Amino acid sequence: MKVEDLSLSELVQFSDGEVTIGGRRLVLHSMDAFAQFRRDLIESAGADGARSILTRFGYFWGEADAAAMQRMFHWDTLEEWLRAGPRLHTLQGVAKSHVVALSIDEQGKFYCEMNWYNSGEAVEHLLQFGPAAHEVCWMLVGYASGYSSHCIGRKVFFLEQKCAAKGDPLCSAVGKDSDSWGSEIDTIRHYFESEDIAHRVNELSKALRIQSTELEEHRRKLSLIQLGRERSFAEIRSPSFQRVLEMADRVAPYDTTVLLTGETGVGKEVLADHIHRLSGRSKNQMVTVNCGALPETLLDSELFGHRAGAFTGASEDHIGLFERADNGTIFLDEIGDISQALQVKLLRVLQSRELMRVGESTPRKVNVRVIAATNKNLEEAMSAGTFRSDLFYRLGVVQILVPPLRERVSDILALARVLLRRIELRLDLSQLTMEPRCLDFLTSYPWPGNVRELENVLERAAVMCEKNRIRPEDLPAHITSWSGDPEHVLSTTRSLADVERHHILRVLESTGGKKVLSAQILGISTATLWRKLKEFALDEAPDTPVR
Repeated sequence: MKVEDLSLSELVQFSDGEVTIGGRRLVLHSMDAFAQFRRDLIESAGADGARSILTRFGYFWGEADAAAMQRMFHWDTLEEWLRAGPRLHTLQGVAKSHVVALSIDEQGKFYCEMNWYNSGEAVEHLLQFGPAAHEVCWMLVGYASGYSSHCIGRKVFFLEQKCAAKGDPLCSAVGKDSDSWGSEIDTIRHYFESEDIAHRVNELSKALRIQSTELEEHRRKLSLIQLGRERSFAEIRSPSFQRVLEMADRVAPYDTTVLLTGETGVGKEVLADHIHRLSGRSKNQMVTVNCGALPETLLDSELFGHRAGAFTGASEDHIGLFERADNGTIFLDEIGDISQALQVKLLRVLQSRELMRVGESTPRKVNVRVIAATNKNLEEAMSAGTFRSDLFYRLGVVQILVPPLRERVSDILALARVLLRRIELRLDLSQLTMEPRCLDFLTSYPWPGNVRELENVLERAAVMCEKNRIRPEDLPAHITSWSGDPEHVLSTTRSLADVERHHILRVLESTGGKKVLSAQILGISTATLWRKLKEFALDEAPDTPVR
């Protein structure tokens, strides 16, 4: 687990009138109310007493959050676990925390520099008292100290160096081991260590478990509506897909023909839609056609249209998809499956921007951009004589290879979150969330079916889960039982057909041989699954488990 993968919606659970994180109950509070509480505390206990109470309160809070992060995730490194504390404060709205420097030297000495922007404590103090003569982010300092102390197993103290309440541009603090500080820590050590103060803080914490969140329901719904039409690449981090996006962004403004290649399910249609939306044709529609799903005669009519009486059943004129996409974009998926005759017609459209409907002899002008996609190796198809080389070079003016999901592990969580929002909208679910325990399973599995498999697995889990909260037990068994042992590892020496066969059989085994469910998880039709099984010589009856 990495700190940037933390998401508030997955950490916090809302159910039965309670808000919890890792099984610990949280309480939302008003910043204005807490500002008044802070004022009353200072006036009743004095500034020094209030500072002691709030520092210890923050210290306890930090310890509790560090323990929760330890229970909920397997962190890649100790540094990732340590950085999760500032990330939590940012997610909670307490302050926008930024780690400037963090290190543990060869002697085990801890050192950290922290910046806090828009500190809630500084704002509260300014509201109640005006500009301060000293640093006032006592809970932030306590939290950083308590969180870090729990992580490294010994006392760590943070001292605030700058504070926005004093007029500084930001709040900042430095953290060290308790014995690494000089005399400057002696006068405030009791803020962190007083047992009497700790008791008072424990009493206060029963009523003041703070979890500041911004619940913007109208914005959530708006984003869901947008995700019904498009997917966001905002959180994509893998270098390989970043390069794909850079190429897509660069070619999008031009009418250049684009050929997208890559394994089935990697998201070629989504990338085509991304290119279309960034192009000058975005105000017009993108028409999508799966060339491999239609027989040749029907595909000819669907692409180019036909005249009434052109063939039996053609009772009226029919406008083809190329004409419907006029001034827009047409996306030809599985272009490697079209016949030689259709390849000739398509080449003419690309060269002359003209087409002829079936049964007509007069060409029609069309102004359309073509984006094509295939999971086949078209260069091998050219060598075999099944795909025209002139069409290949016309289609592939710009070729973009979309990498498989197993080569972009850092994108899995971002994709899962986007897909969950789409599933939430499609299934009319409310606040669909996923337990943090699921994240390690998702990132450990190699996803031979790529993004399509991920989406189908999440949709199945959404249907099976309770209270719209996906748990590990809601995921298919082949996901949660994945071990990564040598028998299962996708070795580069294995053929794609061998990997496909192995994966299909594992999914069938996990579903007890239920082919309809297996096809849904794999993201293919039941007819395709039957065809694959026939190729594997495993064409048992539908109710017979396949082992």
